[in-house]
Amino acid sequence: MNPAKALKELSEPRSREEKITTIIERTACLAGLSYSRCFEIWYGRARRIEPAEIARISEALKQKQAMEARNELSELRLRLERLESVLVLSDPEFHCENISAVRDCLRRSR
Repeated sequence: MNPAKALKELSEPRSREEKITTIIERTACLAGLSYSRCFEIWYGRARRIEPAEIARISEALKQKQAMEARNELSELRLRLERLESVLVLSDPEFHCENISAVRDCLRRSR
């Protein structure tokens, strides 16, 4: 794992208007590093990166990815529920097989 690359991934998403100092500050907080240490790693200026620092960066990135996965699953469930509503409202008899399939997907995702 490249620590600088991991920090930049941890900083996503970023807005165009956001200053790099703000981005590094936020990323340092997420990774449990000081601003100056995060800055040095970010720009590849750190001569040595301690294993504990790599572990903190890695753990913060794993937590972020897990949260993104939970959010994505939640969004998919919501989309399936909306689809079910549309099918039921339009013509429940015609769409009965599709409605059953959507309900099965929802049950499996819980």
